[in-house]
Amino acid sequence: MRAPPPLLALCCLGLTGCGGNQLAQAWQLDRLRILGVRAEPAEPRPGEQVTFEALYYLPDGTTLSLATWFACLPDAADSFGCTVDPTIMDELSGIDIESLSPEELSALYARLVEAGLVGVDPWFAPTWTAPADALDDLDEQARLEGVSAVVTITAIPEGSTSDSDVEIALKRLPISEASTPNHNPEVTGFLVDERAVALGATVEVLWGQPLHVEPLLSTDSIETYLYRTEDGTDEERLEEPYATWYTEAGEFDQPYGLYPTMDVEWTPPAPTAEAGFPPYDSEQEREVDVVVVVRDRRGGMAWGQLTLRLVPATGPSLARVAD
Repeated sequence: MRAPPPLLALCCLGLTGCGGNQLAQAWQLDRLRILGVRAEPAEPRPGEQVTFEALYYLPDGTTLSLATWFACLPDAADSFGCTVDPTIMDELSGIDIESLSPEELSALYARLVEAGLVGVDPWFAPTWTAPADALDDLDEQARLEGVSAVVTITAIPEGSTSDSDVEIALKRLPISEASTPNHNPEVTGFLVDERAVALGATVEVLWGQPLHVEPLLSTDSIETYLYRTEDGTDEERLEEPYATWYTEAGEFDQPYGLYPTMDVEWTPPAPTAEAGFPPYDSEQEREVDVVVVVRDRRGGMAWGQLTLRLVPATGPSLARVAD
C-alpha cells in the first residue's frame, strides 16, 4: 500500500485556489476531469452523516495522485468554494513533517479537519456530518427549503508540475427539514439504437456509423415532491432529471438532454481525419468511452459509462453488444 502523502501537502493542495484546465469543448475527455460528485443522502437533515463519491476521468497513462475534500456551510464559502482562515497556512508553513511525532501528526490532522477537511482520496473516504445547528437561524418555513452547503474537491494527477494540471469541482449540498427530501437518481443502463445494454457494456459499431444513445433511469428517479411556495402553499412537483454527455472521441449532436428526451446522437471520429487512423476498411479497432451524468433539479446525481468499440467495415452491420 502506498504511504499517505505528507499532511502539509494535503493542506496546501486543498486550500489554494488552483485553476483547472479549460477545454475548447466541455464534453471532450482528454485530461483529468471531475465529472460528477454524489452525496448520500442527497438532502440530509441537520446532524445527519453524509458520504461522498466522485466520478473521475483519467486518460490512459494518467494516475490520480490524490484528491482533497473540504465541506462548509455557505457563510464559510465564496464563489471559489470553502474558504479557510489564512492563519492556518501561516502556522503550517514552517513545519517539518518528518520531524513530527505521531501525537503531533494527529494534532495536525485534527487542525485540518477543524479547517473543513472531510476526506482525501484514495486514503480517507470523504464523509461529513451536516452541522446540527445549520438551520438554527431560519424560521419554520425556511427550514423546509434549508441551506446549500458547499463541498470543494481538488484533484491532482501523479507528476503534476503546475496549477493547470489540477482539477477543481464544487458540489452544492442542500441541508433541510423537507417533508419529501431529495434522493439521487439511478442510471440502470442504456438504449443504444433502441437496444437495451447494461452499464459498463462494450458495444461494437462501424467506423463512421452514428448511434442514438439514451440513459435508462429507475422508476424511483422520477420523484414527486412537495415544494412550499412563498405564500405557504404546498405545491406538488415532478422531478425532471437532465443529462450531460462526455466522450473521448467523436462528437454529439448536442451534449445534453432533458427528461423525458435524454437521447443524443453520437458520431464516431473519421479515421481519415485523425492522425494515425487508417481508412474504414482497415483492420484497426478502437475503443471509445462515453459517459453520461444525470442530475436532478434538487442536487441529486448519478452516472453511467459505456464503451463503444469501433470496428472496420467488414465487421457487424448493426451495433451489437460485444461477447
